[in-house]
Amino acid sequence: MVIHGDNGQGKSNLLESIYMLAIAKSPRAAADRELMRRQASDPVVYSRVAALIRSGGEDLKLQIDLGTAGADGGERAAGSPHLLKRFSVNGAPRRAADLVGSLNAVMFSAQDLEVVYGPPTVRRRYLDILISQIDRSYLEALQRYQRILYQRNHLLKRLREALKGTGELEVWNDRLVSEAKQVVARRAETIEALSETAARIHLDLAGNGEDLRLTYRPSVPVDPRGSEDEIAERLHAALAERRAGEIARGMTVCGPHRDDFGLLVDGMEAAAYASRGQSRTAVLSLRLAEAQHLRNRRHREPVLLLDDVLSELDTGRRRHVLHRVALYEQCFVTTSDPDSIAADVPGDAARLAVRAGQVEAVGQG
Repeated sequence: MVIHGDNGQGKSNLLESIYMLAIAKSPRAAADRELMRRQASDPVVYSRVAALIRSGGEDLKLQIDLGTAGADGGERAAGSPHLLKRFSVNGAPRRAADLVGSLNAVMFSAQDLEVVYGPPTVRRRYLDILISQIDRSYLEALQRYQRILYQRNHLLKRLREALKGTGELEVWNDRLVSEAKQVVARRAETIEALSETAARIHLDLAGNGEDLRLTYRPSVPVDPRGSEDEIAERLHAALAERRAGEIARGMTVCGPHRDDFGLLVDGMEAAAYASRGQSRTAVLSLRLAEAQHLRNRRHREPVLLLDDVLSELDTGRRRHVLHRVALYEQCFVTTSDPDSIAADVPGDAARLAVRAGQVEAVGQG
């Protein structure tokens, strides 16, 4: 499906809404309040994202409601700007973790270069979103880890101020490692699988024999193919070694929250040595590998969302990307210049126009 319109008309909003239903959060907004229209100045504001999807032969209605207290008719606390976020599947209330994975999607956007040039938090978020769509137990372990990390950091600050003894720290170490070992194991496994797939795709997409590899960089050196027990042993040892430093700093300095991964082009760090064009090709290869990984692991087709990423590609790469995404059941491509991709889009592709936030069908080419 091709979605076209001038810049600022709402094309990206449409794709972001679909992706939000897949990952239960905005792919761009740092806070939920940013999802509301700037003109919505009334103390009671409300928005909804919903879709009917067919998965495994059954229909699912996914819905996210977002609004201030009182937006659903209830009472609102005076002066409270707090937004409430509710999830439902087929009308029944669900947790965010229950929604994630109901719809699998891969989002290609101009911001993807941040995976190469951005801070480690961007790459960790990338991995967490991908693995969470496949493995709910990973998402739940990650959420538990984050809660335990918060409590452990709070304890370290108190130890720094000599308000408590160190005996309690061992209990939190055990709890932290219990969740961390699962997170590290799944990340290592995923990076290995993605690297193999992305390398094959990159050879075709780059067309110049350049090799793309991904390398996992956990904060604690572990064997990527080691067992969870072996990972736990290394994590426990690292926490013991760094105890004094962590107490002095009042924070946990090793664990999955400090992990990273790198993209190497011909063995060189893409962030330091690759051109923008090389980095863009590397990230496109990674996203295409992500789609194939989701399809292989979930045994169903992910929805592909390409948000104006074709305009900066040369003709050969654009055709290659469109050929690959056409192999999937459903793909949304946004562009402000539909003529530039018309020759490479299947003739039976549906076409939509977006003007001032309104979407209308414009027929087929």
